[in-house]
Amino acid sequence: MRLILVRHGQAERRLEESGDNLYLNDLGKRQVELLGQWLERNEPGITSIVCSPLRRARETTSILSRYVSAPVRVDDDLRETDRDLLMELPRLVHPSENGPHYYILPHDNYYQRFAEQTRRVLNRLLENPSSLRTLVVICHGGTASTMVRMILGCHHLNIWMANTAMHYLTWQDGLWEVRGINYTPHLTGDLITL
Repeated sequence: MRLILVRHGQAERRLEESGDNLYLNDLGKRQVELLGQWLERNEPGITSIVCSPLRRARETTSILSRYVSAPVRVDDDLRETDRDLLMELPRLVHPSENGPHYYILPHDNYYQRFAEQTRRVLNRLLENPSSLRTLVVICHGGTASTMVRMILGCHHLNIWMANTAMHYLTWQDGLWEVRGINYTPHLTGDLITL
């Protein structure tokens, strides 16, 4: 099984609207077009796309669907957090120590609640990990990076993700292979944005 976690294209807020008011801007649309072209050339066996219900992820999915012919499903648990996850991650007492008793947790355990939401969707995505399929998950930086932290079992790791970057993982023979974190082979340096 191949799991490709993708962050949406660059988005901007439209102040005159309320609610989910982040729309892809022109640069974000260009980033997604380039990602779609790259996936079409390099990942012809994509079997399904799962996307966040938020507008910027749905717009990203719509553009990608021009290049990737696969069924699309929306999953509510792929919603992004509205808090800065960097401030919410568990901290290690010492950088070389590992284990739950060496963590300092933020006061309100927000990260644990967000991680549980992410775990639900990850469990659905990994329902049949031995199958020969490639899933593309269009979501948000915090959501995708939390999934990677879960897979690695390393919740004290801050993982950056550029717009349309991929966390690229493969499950085979009982092992996860990390093929790329914040992987952007489809973008030139001037098109990489956070």
